[in-house]
Amino acid sequence: MQLSLNQLDARRKIVLLAVLLLLISGMIWGILNAAYWILLLPAAVLVLYASVLFTEKTLLLFGAITPLAINIEDLGGGFGLSLPTEPIYIFLFVLMGIHIYKERAINVLYLKHPVVLFVSLYLAWLWISTLFSSMPLVSAKFSLARTWYITLFFYLGLLIFSNYERIHFYLKWFMAFMLIMVGYTLLMHSQYGFSRSASYGISWPFFPDHGMYAAAIAYGVFVLLIYALYVRQFGMPISAGPVILLLLGILLFAIVVSFTRATWLSLIVALGAWLLTRFRVRFYWIVLAFLTVGTVAFLKQNDIQYALEANKQGSSDELEGHVKSVSNISTDPSNLERINRWKCAARMVLERPIFGFGPGTYVFQYAPFQKSSELTIISTHSGDLGDAHSEYFSAMSETGFVGMFFWLGIVFATLSSAFNIIYTTPSLKIRLTTYMVFLGLVSYHAHAVLNNYSQYDKLAVPLWAFTAIIVALDIRNKRLIRAEKSLTP
Repeated sequence: MQLSLNQLDARRKIVLLAVLLLLISGMIWGILNAAYWILLLPAAVLVLYASVLFTEKTLLLFGAITPLAINIEDLGGGFGLSLPTEPIYIFLFVLMGIHIYKERAINVLYLKHPVVLFVSLYLAWLWISTLFSSMPLVSAKFSLARTWYITLFFYLGLLIFSNYERIHFYLKWFMAFMLIMVGYTLLMHSQYGFSRSASYGISWPFFPDHGMYAAAIAYGVFVLLIYALYVRQFGMPISAGPVILLLLGILLFAIVVSFTRATWLSLIVALGAWLLTRFRVRFYWIVLAFLTVGTVAFLKQNDIQYALEANKQGSSDELEGHVKSVSNISTDPSNLERINRWKCAARMVLERPIFGFGPGTYVFQYAPFQKSSELTIISTHSGDLGDAHSEYFSAMSETGFVGMFFWLGIVFATLSSAFNIIYTTPSLKIRLTTYMVFLGLVSYHAHAVLNNYSQYDKLAVPLWAFTAIIVALDIRNKRLIRAEKSLTP
């Protein structure tokens, strides 16, 4: 769907020239009459022009700009809007739909991929559970938003990322906008001495809290690291390496002073995943170990809780103390409240094990499932201080055990595909690109044990875009392997 100016016929060039003249005339009129809002029109026309002629790149560009988008929480009726991205998404969605219809640009290989199957099953179950929701309108709005991001950045992303160059177009712009947002936030934070108390809301208006801010930044850590270490592989000069390392240092510093313990842990988990691939550990062994540890932890939960209660370290402005507070489940209010929310989710799913209470309803429904003995100083019955604090417990309580199974299927199928690419690809560039998005996804899915942010555009767009990149690279890698085998005598 890419055109150049030279490809436009004379009639379209005349129309374009007429539009430009009207814009210039309108701008002059606006300046003379102090109607300065009209100066926004050129930007709007430029976006529309780019959307029509360069639809794929425009979608990726506006997907990349989400870290800088401003959220308007309530436009009425409980609906919100993210500017300037979401209005453009609507227009691009229509254009991409027309393109797919005309070109029949759907590859059967994509439809058969395990990740695509699990995403499709999850999406279908989301709407089925909406039909049985305790709050149908809330669930419908939640499911509509989730469907929106999955369709745009996963399904359409698959088609776009089949072009390898588009992957790095998106990643580079994503990092550019992320660094602009981080730079601004750090500048604001520096005025408060990078204190922990200021970190909670310093990322406003781009992010509502420090947890979401840090989780989004973590997506970019390994992208910058691999770009810095392999600049020549990605067509950049050697001199770019130190500059990218400096930018990486800024990103890591931003994560440190966000005082978000879950993100620190998630990056450690991602490094662990990298080590596993270096030792070429098969993914099924990792899943088996995961299930074994989970089973033992469930059976020994009382002993584990007793051991953890020995830690009395609370949250602190000092990094060492803040790190130690991660396992404090005896006095740290944040940790205790998180456990309270998880137990509520477990009780909720036992009451509605198949369909759950409905997508997006946890925050409205969990209060009656709290026990007085488990309440903390930050507990609430009004549902205004956070959600289930876990992507997995949220899926379980809202869509039942079936919904949680499909969500876990997406996670494990994606990570399994990444392991497969890393172990089998003959292309170093594909392996490195896989590491960029794979480790970013590991950091998010690890973080998602302690928080759930996938309903927000800031995290939803990279989540589904990175997942689509893994699928696109997996199919590309399988084609390369088949091509090599066909050439082998």
